Amino acid sequence: MKKTLFTLAAAGILAFAPAFAPTDFAPQISCTAEAVDAPDQALTNLRDGSVTSIAELSQSKPLFLNFWASWCPPCVGEMPSINEVYQMYGDRVNFAAVSVDDPIDDAHAYLRGQGAGLSLPFYTGDGNALSNAYNLNAIPQSYLIVGGQIVGHHVGGMTTGELKAFIESAL
Repeated sequence: MKKTLFTLAAAGILAFAPAFAPTDFAPQISCTAEAVDAPDQALTNLRDGSVTSIAELSQSKPLFLNFWASWCPPCVGEMPSINEVYQMYGDRVNFAAVSVDDPIDDAHAYLRGQGAGLSLPFYTGDGNALSNAYNLNAIPQSYLIVGGQIVGHHVGGMTTGELKAFIESAL
């Protein structure tokens, strides 16, 4: 009986262990050996309602594309670092922080509250289309797009130093 209970307890712990494991213990940065086409999607600016696209944003300069949500602690945690790097590189790199919040009112509330001091551009788009196009099975996710080609991809939050290194790889 004790052996059966122990086996069941061990199986339960192993089954649920991934849910309690740290999710950002090591940055996952990859630079593609061969650039691949970046899926184009329409984006709406959360502050002024203007419409653009990923292709348009990556035409003239490299694009740092970040997918985030207001309910995601690593996403919200890296926003000050992204904003800091935006201040450093915004003249040479376009930035797009794309919210996958549903409802989008949550992203607006974040920008009125905790994110009010951030100056980087925030967008939204068709959540399902973006999720499918960019395989958003986890957030935050960041992409570097140059000339319509994905040249870098990162899953998980980044520090200011990691963001600088990630962006420098495209310059």
